[in-house]
Amino acid sequence: MVNTRPTETRTPTRREFLKTAGVAAVGAPLVFSPYVQRHAYSCIVIGAGLSGLAAAHVLKQARWDVTVLEARERIGGRVFSFGFKENPELICELGGEWVGDSHERMKALCHDFGITLKDHRFEASLMRDGVVKRPGQWDFSPQAKAAFEKFRKTYHTYGPRERLRLDQYDWWTWLEEIGFTEDDLLLRDLQDSTDFGETIRMVSAYAAAAEYFESSPANEMDYKMEGGNSRLVNALSGRIGNDSIHTGMPVANIKQRGGRITVTAGGRNFVADACICTVPARTLDKIKFDPPLPAAQSAAADKLQYARIIKNCVLFRERFWGAEDFSLVSDVTSHYYFHSTKTQPGKQGILCSYAIGEKADVLAAQNAQRRSEIITQDLLPLNEHAPKFALNIQSVAWQRDVYTQGAYAFYRPGQWFKLRPILQQPHGKVLFVGEHLADWQGFMEGAVVTGEAAAGALTGKSRARRAA
Repeated sequence: MVNTRPTETRTPTRREFLKTAGVAAVGAPLVFSPYVQRHAYSCIVIGAGLSGLAAAHVLKQARWDVTVLEARERIGGRVFSFGFKENPELICELGGEWVGDSHERMKALCHDFGITLKDHRFEASLMRDGVVKRPGQWDFSPQAKAAFEKFRKTYHTYGPRERLRLDQYDWWTWLEEIGFTEDDLLLRDLQDSTDFGETIRMVSAYAAAAEYFESSPANEMDYKMEGGNSRLVNALSGRIGNDSIHTGMPVANIKQRGGRITVTAGGRNFVADACICTVPARTLDKIKFDPPLPAAQSAAADKLQYARIIKNCVLFRERFWGAEDFSLVSDVTSHYYFHSTKTQPGKQGILCSYAIGEKADVLAAQNAQRRSEIITQDLLPLNEHAPKFALNIQSVAWQRDVYTQGAYAFYRPGQWFKLRPILQQPHGKVLFVGEHLADWQGFMEGAVVTGEAAAGALTGKSRARRAA
C-alpha cells in the first residue's frame, strides 16, 4: 500500500514556486542598472513565440534596444490561428488553444490589448467500442472516484519528501496503487493522455497531480480569444515594432566575450548586452554555444521529451454533433474531439481532433485526404453522415516541426525536480525561458510568464517587485 501520510512541512505549489524561481534562476548579477551613464542596453531575443514576444515587450517598455530573431517565416511559434478558404470567418487553433481561469497574465494581457475572452468550456461525451454516451451518462467507478478525491486532499498536505517520491511514479502506476480498476485506468488514459501528449504510463505522477489539483475545474480549458489566439501575437509584435523582429533567421551560434553576446543567424551577426533564448530543449543542440553549455545542462536538454501531437481541424458543412459545448473522449485514432468554433456564427463548424503518441505518428504519415477519411469515419457511431459533411482538413503534426520536435514538453518519472532546475539556469548572460520551464507548463500562460520574468530580471523590475 502506498504511504500517503502527510507531513508538517509543505513544498510550494507550482504556482507559488514560479513567483520566486523565474527571477531567482536568472540571478542578480544580470540586472543592468538604469543609472549607469552609457548607451542604451540591448538584448537579443531568440524566438518570436509568445515567450519571446512577451520578453521583448517588457524590454521595450524599459527602453531597451531589442532584436527578435525567429527561425520561421512567421511569428507566433506554437500559436497559430487558422481559417479555411471555404469559410475564413470561422477561426480554429492549430497550436496553443486555451486560456485558463487561473492564467492571470494571459487574462491581463488580453484585457490590456482589448481582446475579448469567450467562454469555451466543454461537456464531454464518451465513445468506446462504438457506443456513444452523452455527458452525465458515463463516469469512473465509485471506487476510483473515492480514491481520487482522497488523494486530492492528501496531495495538498504533501511535503518535499512526498512530492519527490510521487515524482518517481508514472501516473498509471500511481492511480493503480491508490485503487483504480483496470477499466478505470484505461478510461483515465484516454482522458488524460490528451493533456500530456503521451500515454499516462510515461508521465510523472507529480506532474500529473499538480496539473489536475492546482488547476481550474475545467483543467484550464476555460477561454479562447475572440478572433483567434494569434491576435495576441500580433498585438505584442505591434508594440515591439516590426522593424525589431526578423523572421527566417535560424540561430547557428551564440558567442560570449567581454560581457557582450554575439548571435549568428541567417549569415548575420547581432551583438547585444544580453540574450533571452526561447528555443525548446529538444532543439537546443542545433545552436553552438561559445563557451559551451555546461555538460549537465546539455544532458538535461537531451533527456527532456516533447509530446507527439497532431491537431487535425476539419471543416464540416453542418454542426452534426449538436451541442455547442460538444467534446468527445474516444478510443479511436484520435483520443479527443472538440468543437473549435463554439458560439461562432453560421451553420458550418470545425471539429478539432487531437491524436497523441503513436497514433499521432500514424496520422502524420497519411496524406490530407486519407487523414480526413480516417478521422471522419471514426465518427460514424456519433453520426453516420459525418464523412459526407466534411469539406476540408488542416493539420499540424507538431512532432514533425523542425523547430520544436513536439507540441510541448512532458516530464517523465523522476524528471520534474531534476531536469527543470538545471534547464532554468542562465548560461552567462543567456537566459532560458519557455513553457517547458514554467509553472503552467504546456500552456501559453507559462510561455508568457517565463518570458516576462527574464526580461524583468534584466531591467530590474522583478527586483523592485520583490522589494515592494
